[in-house]
Amino acid sequence: MYTNIFQNLNEQTEKTFGPVLKFNQLVANNFTALTNLQLDAARQYADIGLAQLQSGSQVKDVQTLLSSGSKQLETMTRISQQMMEDGKKLAELTQEFKSGLEALAADAQKK
Repeated sequence: MYTNIFQNLNEQTEKTFGPVLKFNQLVANNFTALTNLQLDAARQYADIGLAQLQSGSQVKDVQTLLSSGSKQLETMTRISQQMMEDGKKLAELTQEFKSGLEALAADAQKK
């Protein structure tokens, strides 16, 4: 008798809080992925900036100044490529989150 009561309570709790739990997991996973993306981007941009600072501190004459200028052009190309890659990763992350939300909504409508 008591087993049935607890089983019914457990089933109703799962029905009630199951979608909320799934939503919270989706948000937490998305937040984790977004945070990792931001940390990786910050680390990469910091490395680029530090390399530029190091390169600029080594300018001693005209030849190293010209070399530094060409390295800066390469760095600008690298930064623009990195920004495009980061934008693609962010778009993919956004699409995954949207798909997850749509799947949750579709699942909720079925019930």
